[in-house]
Amino acid sequence: MRDGDSPGPDDCRVAAIIGKNPGSAGPVGTATLCACSRVPAGPPSPLLLGEDKMLRIVRNRFIAAYGIAQKPIPVGAFVQVWNLFYLCSPKLDLAISAIRGLMPPLPLCSTASMAAPIVWFAWGGSDPFLNSFKGRFLKRIGPVSHSFFYDKNTKCVKAWAPTANDFAKHPQGLPAAPIDTFLATIV
Repeated sequence: MRDGDSPGPDDCRVAAIIGKNPGSAGPVGTATLCACSRVPAGPPSPLLLGEDKMLRIVRNRFIAAYGIAQKPIPVGAFVQVWNLFYLCSPKLDLAISAIRGLMPPLPLCSTASMAAPIVWFAWGGSDPFLNSFKGRFLKRIGPVSHSFFYDKNTKCVKAWAPTANDFAKHPQGLPAAPIDTFLATIV
């Protein structure tokens, strides 16, 4: 799990996380709107993280979990990031306004490409507009050994996929210990 890497054909997807949108992170030198089926061919673009801390937090949680579990991190390990929609905007309300003009929601990748042994749901609370985007993932996630989310309302990890109405807390601001401890049991 190195910063700045792009997964290669021999690399290992150890997990995926589903967030709302890319926030302030964005690709270098490409348009800010993308979806799996519409990304231009060619190598992935590097990301400018800016103030966005999600990728760093997720990376640190997995590194800590492997350490707690006393397991080596697999060579070429990566955590795939999926978003409810792919519009880079640090302000969710502005991103939602922009994405409304692109309705209906863009299609997801094939179910086969959405298989991950661990899926961490982190898409926030119930929202009448965003819930239809959540439903696309709940119906299409491929084979998963472990799904989980941190329930903001109960302040604990739930070891299953949330409903669209559950509040699956974003990693930023989460206490590290419950996530690290839970992940250590499933990595």
